[in-house]
Amino acid sequence: MSEKYRNISIKTEFANKIERFVETRPELGYRSIAQFLEDAARRRLDVLMVIPPRFELINHDENGIKLHDRELHRVADILFKPDGVFCHLCESKSCDHIRFALTIRDLQETLKKKREEGWKIPEM
Repeated sequence: MSEKYRNISIKTEFANKIERFVETRPELGYRSIAQFLEDAARRRLDVLMVIPPRFELINHDENGIKLHDRELHRVADILFKPDGVFCHLCESKSCDHIRFALTIRDLQETLKKKREEGWKIPEM
């Protein structure tokens, strides 16, 4: 059974740099750019898979969301209001908690309706 492959684009300058590295360091065992990139991506994925995401969604409704910030070890309450979105933890209308909140899939339809009603909720 043959393996299936996919093409991935990278900038030529970066590819050339990797190619020179592979050619000048044969003792590392890489035979191609693809082999090097696959190894690098696998190693990075292994690291990222063990690091829990910074934010954990606790709950949400049409009025906002509550999430746990593992970095700050605090709970953030983000409220949706006609004049915008507000994070009580940061006391801000623009922060990482809000950016995360605006990407929650289950809230997209609610946020869209609020925007249509004239609420000043930013798009992400």
